[in-house]
Amino acid sequence: MSAGARAGETAVAWSHARWAEAGGARVRYREAGDGPPLVLVHGLGLSCDFWVRNGPPLAAAGFRVLAPDLPGFGPTPGPGVVPVAAQARAVAAWADALGLGPAAYLGHSVSCQAVLELAADEPARATGLVLAAPTGDPVRGRLLRQAAAFVLDAPREPLDLIPFLARDYLRAGPLRWLRTWVSAGRHDALAVAARVRCPGVVVIGKRDPVVRPAFARALAEALPRGRVAVAERGAHAVVFDAADDFNREVAAFLREVVNPPDRGAPPPPTPAAAP
Repeated sequence: MSAGARAGETAVAWSHARWAEAGGARVRYREAGDGPPLVLVHGLGLSCDFWVRNGPPLAAAGFRVLAPDLPGFGPTPGPGVVPVAAQARAVAAWADALGLGPAAYLGHSVSCQAVLELAADEPARATGLVLAAPTGDPVRGRLLRQAAAFVLDAPREPLDLIPFLARDYLRAGPLRWLRTWVSAGRHDALAVAARVRCPGVVVIGKRDPVVRPAFARALAEALPRGRVAVAERGAHAVVFDAADDFNREVAAFLREVVNPPDRGAPPPPTPAAAP
């Protein structure tokens, strides 16, 4: 199959939402591609819809890419607050419902803390970790610092990110994402990373005011074979606003740690996002 046909096929597959019964709830997810599995876990307040610039290209690059909604986000039901440990358990229950087995896990922002927790508590599940713009920095006054940084980040993000944020944040409701964010502020990502056994890469945007480079380096140093990659054009939503560079970095890392049978070409250009 040609690269263009493969890209079209994965885009079509990704566009169809799927559902699974997991942990007593009906969980929505998206899936495309064949090969070693990669699970994308969305950031705070968002949903699996957020991965439109990542799921299809990474699937076309030779991976089976899956992305669930976390409890209470997207149309997936959930409680009024979803602490980091509960996020990790929810992802594990969903993976078990699909019979997924070992997989690489990719988190963005707050969900980096969840995939770290998952890999640390159940090492047999994780073949590798990608931490995109990770939070969980145990710096003093972290929530106030994060809030100020989010304000600085807003004008650095592309305008086409707004429909995703507006729809998902309104659907989740301000109390749910606020309580979940405050709860995540008590979680020490560095302490958890020290218990992780699989290799990992930390990807940050050069223009991201939220993630301190020193924290990114410390997190990478805590992971086996860990390293930091910097996307020159990326801000905090590096997976979205620097998607082409991000996808290439992820595909290269996964080929190092899981070695898909069809290495093929790098991920094709990211398709234009549709809200």
